[in-house]
Amino acid sequence: MLASRVQADESPVINMTPMVDVILCLLVFFMAATRLYDWDENEFVVRVPEVSDAAPLTAAPEDLMLTISRPGTVAVGDKTLDLDGLVVLLREARGRYVNQGVVIRGDASLTYQDLADVLSACDEAGIQNVRLPVRSRDEHSSAEEAPAVR
Repeated sequence: MLASRVQADESPVINMTPMVDVILCLLVFFMAATRLYDWDENEFVVRVPEVSDAAPLTAAPEDLMLTISRPGTVAVGDKTLDLDGLVVLLREARGRYVNQGVVIRGDASLTYQDLADVLSACDEAGIQNVRLPVRSRDEHSSAEEAPAVR
C-alpha cells in the first residue's frame, strides 16, 4: 500500500506558467518591433547621388583568326603577313583593345616550330589571350571516312 502511494506522489508534472510567460514576452516584443519598421520612407530627407550621362559601353572586338599557311607566313582575314608584319598588326590591335584575343589555327602537318614562331610574335606584341582550337581524333577519322558532299 505504501509503495502505490509513493508512485502516485512522484508522477511528473509539467509547469506551464514559465512557458506561457516566455511566449507572452516574445509576443509583446515582436508586436513592438514591427511598429518600428512602419516608417514612411518620405519621412527622411535624403539626397541621392547623381551621375552624368554615361557613354554606351562598347562590345569587345572579335578574336583575330590567325591561320598558319606556311612556315613564317600567317593569314589574317584576307591578308597574308610574315612574322614581322604580324607583330605590327597585333600591336595595333592591342592598342585599340588591351585584351584583344587571338585564335591560332594551322594544319596538323605543320611543325611545332611554326606554332612557336606565331606564339612568340603574339608575346612580342603583348597579346595574352591566345587560344588554339583542336578537335578530337574521332572527329578527324570520321571526317576522312565520310564521302565528300557536293
